[in-house]
Amino acid sequence: MRCSHISEAILERAVQSLSAWENEGVSLDDCLDRIRADADFPAKAAVASLLFEYFRHKAFLDAMLRKHAKRERVNQFMRLLVSCAATQIYFQTGIAWQSAVNVAVETAKRARGIGGGKFVNAVLRAYLRDASVDRGSIPVACNPVLVERWTAAYGGEAAESIAKRFAENPPVVVRLRPNADSAILHPYEPEEIACDFIAPELRFFLLRRPEGFFDSPALEHGECYVQDPATAMGFSLKDARPEGDVLDLCAAPGGKTILISELAKPGARLTATDRSRARLQQLNVNLRRAGVRAKTLASDARELPFPPESFDWILADVPCSNTGVLRRRPDVPWRFSKTRLEELRGLQKGILDSAAAQLRPGGRLLYSTCSIEPEENGGRIRFFLNEHPDFSLVEDRQLLPTDSHDGAYAALLRRNG
Repeated sequence: MRCSHISEAILERAVQSLSAWENEGVSLDDCLDRIRADADFPAKAAVASLLFEYFRHKAFLDAMLRKHAKRERVNQFMRLLVSCAATQIYFQTGIAWQSAVNVAVETAKRARGIGGGKFVNAVLRAYLRDASVDRGSIPVACNPVLVERWTAAYGGEAAESIAKRFAENPPVVVRLRPNADSAILHPYEPEEIACDFIAPELRFFLLRRPEGFFDSPALEHGECYVQDPATAMGFSLKDARPEGDVLDLCAAPGGKTILISELAKPGARLTATDRSRARLQQLNVNLRRAGVRAKTLASDARELPFPPESFDWILADVPCSNTGVLRRRPDVPWRFSKTRLEELRGLQKGILDSAAAQLRPGGRLLYSTCSIEPEENGGRIRFFLNEHPDFSLVEDRQLLPTDSHDGAYAALLRRNG
């Protein structure tokens, strides 16, 4: 494929992904999974980079489009094409601005004829002539609704720090499996991460030179797993060690299932469920690679096919707003709304109620999110305890994102009796 054709394919695939994000409600992760699944597409990393920068600078890109195309009837394709090309012009160094304009114009011509090409050319050149834009200091702006919420919940300094993470590229962090030699990570210059919420038997490493790691035998053979330390926080809570009949809800892609298998007391029997059959397939692949034995099945966590009180220990790592992982999911701020938050809280309630019915007296339920929204975390647990007086809170903890880890929440509950 010629270079010009690759550049056009990158731009077109980015526009297609953003169209799916807007029209189908899919996440950025879903868009990237579709690209990775296309064996014939040669520029997966370039599209991923473009999409990450688009979402990090969406506020600026939308403002520029309103300013310079306010008199035009801009359909979705042209709007996204212009914004993706502008992302390349302002925020990526791999393509000269002249080339980015030319590729966008040719793409518009093929899709919308000569008139479309003229429109894209005019708008992009207006961007470049805009004297109010300092290309060296365009800010990364998070959704102000979220910043206002974080200020109210955690204070202005903390809110500013959280919003700052939105602009950062996520580091490559891996967890070394038990009995694996840390020497397998030496080519990638590992730096061990020390956090007070990591169980002592768990080893997490930041890879300072991660190039080539995702093709490494160590990853393929299950000797390590790409995982942020915050995902393990819940297992460090008091009395959180899994035992007996163990159930992992919403388990895909399997990182916490593998953690459970390593931390569980001897004799534990593990079952993992996920609503998505496609994600369950990936879960099975990851468990086989890690050498983890577990019964897996496709099931909605709110309608489980087990008799009541079937389990001694349950993990409910529930769907959430994902506001603790913005540097890994930069589309999240632009999905957030109070309506969506209430929908998620209803889903979380359904999963918790279902899990409660499956837990035996004396059993423990570990609830976790990658959110920093109080309504999904401490507020959700208080509501649950009010409705379930036979449960008590053992311990909970909220992590805010930092340089070394993502944000997360976990609460360990015990069924009395």
